[in-house]
Amino acid sequence: MRLPAPVRAGGHIRVVSPASASIALVPARARRGEQALSGLGFTVSYGRNADLISEDGQTAGSARQRARDLMDAFADPSVDAVLSANAGIGSRDLLEFLDPQVLTANPKPFIGFCDNVFLNQYLFTAAGLTSLYGCSLMYHLGDGGGPFPETTDYLTRALDGTPMTCVPVGSRTGEYLNWHIPELEELPRYRGIPGGWTWLREGSATGTLLGGEITTIGDMVSTFGLSLDSVVLFWHVALREEPRDDVFRQLCASADLTRLAGMVVGPHPGIAPAQWGAQVSDMLDENLPGLTCPVVVNADVGHVSPSWTVPFGEQVTIDSAGSIMFPRTPGMAGQNTGVF
Repeated sequence: MRLPAPVRAGGHIRVVSPASASIALVPARARRGEQALSGLGFTVSYGRNADLISEDGQTAGSARQRARDLMDAFADPSVDAVLSANAGIGSRDLLEFLDPQVLTANPKPFIGFCDNVFLNQYLFTAAGLTSLYGCSLMYHLGDGGGPFPETTDYLTRALDGTPMTCVPVGSRTGEYLNWHIPELEELPRYRGIPGGWTWLREGSATGTLLGGEITTIGDMVSTFGLSLDSVVLFWHVALREEPRDDVFRQLCASADLTRLAGMVVGPHPGIAPAQWGAQVSDMLDENLPGLTCPVVVNADVGHVSPSWTVPFGEQVTIDSAGSIMFPRTPGMAGQNTGVF
């Protein structure tokens, strides 16, 4: 596995829209996200199709157009990093139009989120590249009043490529504001959820970090032929996902989770942290009664904000006595990948 080169202030970030057409539909939010990146010292450009709308209004152009923007961004030597505008639906449709040889020959960080994880996993499996997961232009950087400082701090540290430690933020928001109502979309979101994490199984473990939004993981396992043995699996729920136990039950039926190195679970945007921790504990007891690896719930990944940006496919150590640590050294990338 290859870790892309560090990207710091002064670097060029290309924004692409591999999924939804949110740049075209909510341009004011895109402008705020661009201003946030510029304020961090980055130069920002857009894929030629980033502001398109498909005929059905769901995605930013056709799958071929969206894939071309991603390929052009990797092939362009002036581009240092590639950032997804947003997720939604459609990222998986790009896979048949991607060229792994071009991606491998031009390693650079890709930052994706939620549905974009099919691209994170493709880079890992087909191109031998690690990537970043957790931040997007629209959802995270385009917030009314600007992005949360912890979000931009983790983004810049993840791009920097140096050893990285993740710890809980002080408070969070899971507030949903309808982007299509300008008077709501431009409002800052209220941080009314207490921060902190909950360790359901204590201990320390090291493995490759893989995962995503819970409903995508089973499809990733089948699409890429993955084994999750010795993997530190992270998962979270969608913004308005109902807290149904059958979602986790379906994941356990579609992927073998019995030999994980560890598990990292994001907060639930609509459930108090203590209640969510208890619910996840019950789900583990019911579906994975023999699981003894370290498990932490209410880690800052997913659809709450502020959020971490974490290295996808890199080595991570989770430790109930301390933190979540990424060594970020090339020799540590991709060990125990669990990929056939």
